[in-house]
Amino acid sequence: MQDIRSTRRSFLKAGAALGGLAVTPRAIVEAQAADPQTLSWLCYPGHAAPEVIGPFEQQNNVKILAKEYSGGEKMMALINGSPPGAFDVVTSDEAYVSELIKADYIEQLNPADFPLGEFWPDFQKFPLHWVDGKLYSIMTSWGANGLIYNADKLSADDASSYAIMWDPRLKGKLGMRDWYLPCMGCVSLAMGNKPKPYDIDNAKFAAMLAKMNALKPSVVGFWDFAGEFDSFANGNAWVVPGSGEWMAGLLQKDGHNVLSSVPKEGAVIWTESACIVTGTKKADLAKAFIRYLVSPEGQRRLMLKTSYMASGPSKVAWENLNKADPKMAKVLRMDLNGENLLSDWRGDRLVLRQLPTQQSPEDWQEAWSKFQNM
Repeated sequence: MQDIRSTRRSFLKAGAALGGLAVTPRAIVEAQAADPQTLSWLCYPGHAAPEVIGPFEQQNNVKILAKEYSGGEKMMALINGSPPGAFDVVTSDEAYVSELIKADYIEQLNPADFPLGEFWPDFQKFPLHWVDGKLYSIMTSWGANGLIYNADKLSADDASSYAIMWDPRLKGKLGMRDWYLPCMGCVSLAMGNKPKPYDIDNAKFAAMLAKMNALKPSVVGFWDFAGEFDSFANGNAWVVPGSGEWMAGLLQKDGHNVLSSVPKEGAVIWTESACIVTGTKKADLAKAFIRYLVSPEGQRRLMLKTSYMASGPSKVAWENLNKADPKMAKVLRMDLNGENLLSDWRGDRLVLRQLPTQQSPEDWQEAWSKFQNM
């Protein structure tokens, strides 16, 4: 039998590769024309695995055609560069919903079409998913991006502050996600820019870059999901910022003593939400699919998927997981009997992940690219 860790790594790597190798937009359009019982979905890696969408496909005699991506800029580029009708549903990071609205890529939604009453009150009208009192996206997953760390090498006290990233012990052991938004958000929080780490003036931006660039001698690599998993599994990294329980949970399942923390300076909340693409001829099917994703069954499958784990907005799904698998609920920091992700959010320990406001996203991306190539 193949080792489970090898299997998981293979799945993660395959999911990352799908960003470049999944069904092309033209093929999606042709397939839809040939078979009306298809639904095209632009989503993050692993969401379209049979373990997640299999029940919906079987119950509705539907085939989900997925194009997978990693990072909001890639998502925007894929939609912008695809022919009309290429996608019916898109899963977006909360920071990019406003960009999708501005470009008229997604449709306004009717709240009555979705079971928002089953959500925690905190997520029934979540910022960035609603604009000017209008709903455009339905939250499907969320979590925290703070630190994950090797608990055999570092203590909980070490990981209680982003200051650990500049500790001499981390030289050659600091990993980085290959995405500027979460990582630079964490550095900005380390500089005290709470509650708006992405809304800083040029002086604070320059100071943040100097602080970030001072990390470079400690950085061992920049990784996608698969690379991050492997870096902890083989001991190459001891700490990665801009990550959380969604990755730590996978590593714990495979026997690695890797934990997540929300440092005292705060962490960045991430959300994923499903949107209906403007002009789709399958709006009813798209709505049914989104309802499935936020149903107790769909939520359970998204929470525990193999590519990376997640919390969910559904109060019902939280309660069900606590009853069925309390150990996993604790791993995902969804334990209803103690401190959890929800208490972090309600305690103002998490801040919104947004696009930069006083500088352009391109300014931040350019700074990140220079940091990578130092």
